[in-house]
Amino acid sequence: MARSHRTRAAVLDALIALLEEGHFKPPAKVIAERSGVSTRSIFQHFPDLETLFSAAVQREVNRFAPLVQPIRPDATLAVRQNALIKQRFDLFERAGNIWRAGLLEEPISTTLQTTYRHLEHIFRVQIEVTFKAELASLRPPRRKIVIRQIAAVTGFHAWYALRRAEDLEVSPAQAAMTQVFLALLPE
Repeated sequence: MARSHRTRAAVLDALIALLEEGHFKPPAKVIAERSGVSTRSIFQHFPDLETLFSAAVQREVNRFAPLVQPIRPDATLAVRQNALIKQRFDLFERAGNIWRAGLLEEPISTTLQTTYRHLEHIFRVQIEVTFKAELASLRPPRRKIVIRQIAAVTGFHAWYALRRAEDLEVSPAQAAMTQVFLALLPE
């Protein structure tokens, strides 16, 4: 049992390391070589690569979950907005490649679809709670739209566009995200 657990952990560690290095769809043979086990051994622990990818993403979600913390809704707007943007950047800077690799597998994985929907829901709830005072002036249908817009401009795709596609350093990227975020938030 302990050996089985070690093998499973080694396979997950190897896949996560490959994903973090930017190898977003490594074949089983490469994962096996990196983990020091046979390809056959991988499939004794994971019925297919989709299950392996899902397990790796879920492990990383659990590892990075503490980076998303409640933000005091009674703090000043500047403090709350800075805390939200900082949390998002801390998360995506550390887990960006894992997140991206999971998104590549997500269309064919109901497990990853559920995982990402859950994470997006958590981000929307955090926005709704943190900026309740500012959002209170909006009627419920409009409030829901604004929350989703803020979630979009503070989410992974926005971070990826700023940091990777536009090649901005962290500080200018955070400033850009903050500017767009503040334009959406009711006064």
